[in-house]
Amino acid sequence: MNGLIPALGRLLPNALLLTCLTVLASPAQAEVPGTWYLDAQLNDVTFVDDRHGLAVGDHGAIWHTDNGGLEWKQIPSGTDAHLASVYFTDSRHGWAVGGYQQPYSTQTRGVVLTTSDGGMSWNAMPEQSLPKLTGVRFEDTRHGWAVGHGSHMFPTGMFETNDGGRSWRSLPGTQNTRFEKFAVLPGGELLLAGVSGNLSLADRGGIRKPTILVDPLRDMQDIVVAGAKDATVVGEGGLILNSTNAGTSWEVVAPGPLQQTDRQVDFHAVERLGKQVWIAGDPGSFVLHSSNGGQSFTTQKLPTTATIRAIFFRSETTGWAVGSLGTILHTKDGGQTWSVQRQGGQRLALLGIFHDSSIIPYELVSHHAGSQGYLTGMEVINRPMPQTGKPRPPLRDALLHSGANFGHTAWQFPAHDVQLKLTGDQMAKTWDAANDGQGLAAAESYLVQRIRQWKPTVVLTDYADPTGKDPLAYMVNQLVLRAVEKAGDADSFPEQQAELGLAPWKVARVCSVVPEGQNGSITLNTTQISPQLAMSLSEHAGVSRGVATGKLSSSPSTLEMKVLRSSGLLEGRLSDIFTGLSVPAGKGARRPPQQMSLVDLAQLQRAAQKRRNMFEMINHSAKDEQRGALLLGQMLKLSEDLPPARSVEVLSHLAEKANENGNLTLSADMHHQIVRKFPTHVLAERSAAWLLAYYASSEMQFLNRDSVEFAAPTAPKEMNAEEETSDASEIATVSFNDPTNYKSPTKSPERAAKLIAELNQNMPHVLADPSLAFLLERLHAEQGHSRQGESYIRRLLNLGQENAWCRRAQWELVLGRGNSQVDAPIVAANYEDSKPVLDGRLNDRVWQTGKPVDFQAGTLSPEAGAPPAAMIVGFDEDYLYLAIRCMKSKNFHYEAPGERPRERDADLTSSDRVRIYLDLDRDYATSYCLSVDYRGRTADSLSGNLTWNPNWYVAADQDESTWTIEAAIPFRELSGQLLQPGDTWGMAVQRVMVSEGTEAWPSSALYEMGPAEFGLLQFR
Repeated sequence: MNGLIPALGRLLPNALLLTCLTVLASPAQAEVPGTWYLDAQLNDVTFVDDRHGLAVGDHGAIWHTDNGGLEWKQIPSGTDAHLASVYFTDSRHGWAVGGYQQPYSTQTRGVVLTTSDGGMSWNAMPEQSLPKLTGVRFEDTRHGWAVGHGSHMFPTGMFETNDGGRSWRSLPGTQNTRFEKFAVLPGGELLLAGVSGNLSLADRGGIRKPTILVDPLRDMQDIVVAGAKDATVVGEGGLILNSTNAGTSWEVVAPGPLQQTDRQVDFHAVERLGKQVWIAGDPGSFVLHSSNGGQSFTTQKLPTTATIRAIFFRSETTGWAVGSLGTILHTKDGGQTWSVQRQGGQRLALLGIFHDSSIIPYELVSHHAGSQGYLTGMEVINRPMPQTGKPRPPLRDALLHSGANFGHTAWQFPAHDVQLKLTGDQMAKTWDAANDGQGLAAAESYLVQRIRQWKPTVVLTDYADPTGKDPLAYMVNQLVLRAVEKAGDADSFPEQQAELGLAPWKVARVCSVVPEGQNGSITLNTTQISPQLAMSLSEHAGVSRGVATGKLSSSPSTLEMKVLRSSGLLEGRLSDIFTGLSVPAGKGARRPPQQMSLVDLAQLQRAAQKRRNMFEMINHSAKDEQRGALLLGQMLKLSEDLPPARSVEVLSHLAEKANENGNLTLSADMHHQIVRKFPTHVLAERSAAWLLAYYASSEMQFLNRDSVEFAAPTAPKEMNAEEETSDASEIATVSFNDPTNYKSPTKSPERAAKLIAELNQNMPHVLADPSLAFLLERLHAEQGHSRQGESYIRRLLNLGQENAWCRRAQWELVLGRGNSQVDAPIVAANYEDSKPVLDGRLNDRVWQTGKPVDFQAGTLSPEAGAPPAAMIVGFDEDYLYLAIRCMKSKNFHYEAPGERPRERDADLTSSDRVRIYLDLDRDYATSYCLSVDYRGRTADSLSGNLTWNPNWYVAADQDESTWTIEAAIPFRELSGQLLQPGDTWGMAVQRVMVSEGTEAWPSSALYEMGPAEFGLLQFR
């Protein structure tokens, strides 16, 4: 997508958006306590001369010195965004860039700061809907570049400005790529270092192909050039590469001194002056130095173990390094010796090690790190498999919001989706593949290293369920216990001390988080108000969990922990995980006491209690088939007394529950309220997307064809302060016999047109989301604006052939011209006027004349020994017919056929099953999902709506080696329109084998396929 931001007007049809793109407000971030800045990680450092320098970091931290670093003073930045890069063109003019991950979303927000007085004051550039930025360079005060995350409006992660950063254009390039850092060659070309081993060369025309992918598991972290053609890039797992031809080709360099520990080190920073090269990272206990351009290295010892994020040298002798815990180091002899100029902490009080970011106890982090100041870090030993295309979760942003110092996901331990319920042995095999057959040994060594590096007082980890319910959690728990024991043993992993300078460390206590519903020896009340955070722990942690998972979810009212090991004798219950342990405030592992501002604790408690009550009432009333709709409607009035951030969360939860339970009209009303009242909140983006699907989707309109709309909610009764915390008193009496409680629905085309106008005015970035383009095209076509609607699809062509949305746009443009010959994965449905007898034996004519279609690779592939599966699709005037035959898995126990009656929406999560996705109108947003397992048991839903219960017919059969299902789906259960010859639907089919993996048509490695993975079903 090219051109300055105002040029986007040709892509977003309503010209009104042009006036608001530069003033669109981002969701306000919570004000952070002042003591958090002291140990905030510093991500970049620069000096404009020998005396004046700046370091920037998390929470908007900016530190300035005017005496070479003898003293560092904090400079207000005006933002809490995490600053990643800073650059000056002269002694006065500079830029700092960064951003943050939005909660409840996959999108990020960026920030650009400028200074014209040498960094003594900073101003934010006008909001431009930029994504999170990670690197910036300017050649003069007007022309510069930046890199970072991609977004809907800026998909490539590369940006250029010609007006000093007031506006930016997106440079063309490979989509779905995130760049960490870049360097500028003398001729103006850019060398880019990105995730998944991406090394790219770009100019003002965009990325030059081919892009080099070093290792899909390891991210490249930093890059530097020296002279006209020499360059060095570093990355995770000890990666060092040199180029002598300006990035045209690269040579891997072995980090010589790290003979046994190279893959355990993640390099984050590289600096180069001529032939002098310095490299550092994680752990930050050493610097690799080369005097011959990176051909060989020696080790320089550092006086810390905190992660080093950036290195800057003014000359071959004078340099600085910055990193975690607010660390700033200085050398005057080329790195032979280093001294600490400032540091906000020396080690961690709490280190968490878990198998999944979603189960981290964020409430406990908000309590101990955010409120009480214990320096805290969280490590996740599990990352998505590269073939899924899923990024590692934004754990760092999630933990920073809770007040922790870092969150980190290890690169070298890929794992399949936990919902596949793989055994511990199966999970270990995926680790083996990434660690030369030594996955468990590598994990143990890695955890020992992390404990020795961070020196925690307490280690917190997964609960080991003795029943084997969660094998990965059990495996991580056992690894942690062994690692804690060996971390304190000088004879274990001696190479970590010899090569990395990490001394043994004895952990004082190990605890695990007990599952909800079980008792432990430590209880944390998450409903308590934190004066430092000015809200309850559950409210504060809810945002962190939303950052990590991208979802809005409720928090438990209590957390239970269990002590697994402790250095002292313990009796009875403990007040918290640090009871009896000495971690004094302001002494290396804990922040100094914070001066608290005056807050009305009683008022905060009442607001938090009301929010909890409303969530509980929503959850309860959503299950009430008789009173649910009107009862939920009362929440609209009640939410008005909550703070805006809490109010939008309640309304969003209400809308989601209403959708799940089939009340689409109520859900639409709530989503409209969110879009209108809270257009700058990230949850409004989700609401807008849902509403566009609601009005455009033929599936949702068909499901909602007989609905009525409820009138404005009955006002709640007046209540005094004592009554305000009572569940019952907050709900007004409603009558189901009162006709004034009902009204006819407003015509959808009118409301849809109004919605699009609102989005153009207040949320234009939402209309740039590729996943919504087909919905927008449908809505404009219904309003008689076909050409305007088609522009949404045509803009996807700019994304490039490798982008899934671009390919689907090409399909739609071909199909829209009445041409069924499209370059896409296609299943042809065979017409047959004689109806089959459903018995699971496939001896009917429709199956004899149909063409079988083989399932393709999912997390498993037929080439790797996956049990094969195939399907045949047929139809007549009344039914869609499907036959699927699967080879049985050797890892699953199949029950013998029985006569038990089938239930609606059976729980199939522990069965060998098939999911069938049908997108009738090809909006690539909503679809029917029909699931059936080897026994013929079924479940069905419509885009999260669990109340869609079609009447469809299934027969199942099995023998010693295969199982077969034969299904007939009445067209009347799917659509109110007659099927026409040549009709084309979106379709995908996926087999899920519990404890083994998936295979699919079309090929997809995702556990749950989405519309971007669908192929086409054509009726011929």
